[in-house]
Amino acid sequence: MRAAGILLPGLVAAAICNAGAAAPAPLRFRTQEIDAKLAIGYCVLTADLNGDAKPDILVVDKEKVVWYENPTWKKRVILDGKSRPDNVSAAVLDIDGDGHLDVVLGAAWRPFDTANPGTLQWLKRGKSLDDEWTMFPIPCDEPTVHRVRAFDIDGDGKPEIVHVPLMGRDATQKGNWLDGRPVRVMAYKVPAEPEKAERWKAEVLFDELHVMHNFAPVPARGGNDILVTSYEGVYRLTRGQPKWLAAKVGAGNQATPAGNRGASEIKLGKLGSGPVIGTIEPWHGNQVVTYTKGRGELWDRHVVDEKLKWGHGVAFADLDGVPGDELVIGVRDNPKAGEAFTEKAGVRVYTHGAGGWSRQLVDEGGVAVEDLTTADLDGDGKVDIVACGRATKNVRIYWNQGR
Repeated sequence: MRAAGILLPGLVAAAICNAGAAAPAPLRFRTQEIDAKLAIGYCVLTADLNGDAKPDILVVDKEKVVWYENPTWKKRVILDGKSRPDNVSAAVLDIDGDGHLDVVLGAAWRPFDTANPGTLQWLKRGKSLDDEWTMFPIPCDEPTVHRVRAFDIDGDGKPEIVHVPLMGRDATQKGNWLDGRPVRVMAYKVPAEPEKAERWKAEVLFDELHVMHNFAPVPARGGNDILVTSYEGVYRLTRGQPKWLAAKVGAGNQATPAGNRGASEIKLGKLGSGPVIGTIEPWHGNQVVTYTKGRGELWDRHVVDEKLKWGHGVAFADLDGVPGDELVIGVRDNPKAGEAFTEKAGVRVYTHGAGGWSRQLVDEGGVAVEDLTTADLDGDGKVDIVACGRATKNVRIYWNQGR
């Protein structure tokens, strides 16, 4: 663990949408690397795992689940080698009602095995913080288990577990993953006696789209709607009777219909003018895209940045205290020789102003972002950034120092 922080040299700000508009002063960040020995950092989130009212950091590694205790960032193991690799995603909620947060884990990640199911399980905290957690299965029939989150979808005030696989059953590479069944968006209501696998019941919310890489909750009357990305584009799923309904937000990037298309990462944020959706397009693509509500049925699509390779993380957060969120983007891969840009993998922040979006390279080359999140980790009123890397095998905190 490297506890010493360094000021990043990459405080580069450039106007993306309007070269004639003045970019705001760059945000200042202090970088702290808290782990450099991951196998693959698939997922990162923050939650108060020890009950001290401070957000800790949880990371899903290839064969482990670990957490780092705020503020020392001592690393503790939640699970090691007991799930089927690869572990890929997690969500936190109190499943058994004991007042402690539990972890839902998506595992057996095999992105191109569309015939065999992955696994879902929930993890219960041990008697002490250093004890490994106990694992309980959640029945799962879906192949390519990928993203899992916990939020209320029916307005009863209790979170459900929502799972969206990547591919539909029996889809093939030859058919560009469109020739199998559509992806099934699944939900699980937490049952009584959750330790018993037979108590869990799955509900299919929606099953009409293909290659659904990520999703995000949208506050709505009676719970939450769900924003999803797919090869077909960006959609908002809304509970109807008897089934959920889909409203198309945008088509995404359909430039290569026989290849990667649509959109992958997605989050909801807010600007002074209203809500904004941020995506990576096409699937695992090279575009940072935002959508804002216009006058038409589809939302207005804005390409913010195209100088990236394999975008793989999106977040919105108010990083500067000025009304309107900043857009935080993670980039996983470095460009190859001869490509039209040289910007490396890392973390980028985009600020919206009168001239459009301005870009700041917060970390260029230091983390091959697989996932990122935001939270005020030290209680100073400034939202910080946390990212975990695939090729770089690390976890970094970017401490927000303001503009």
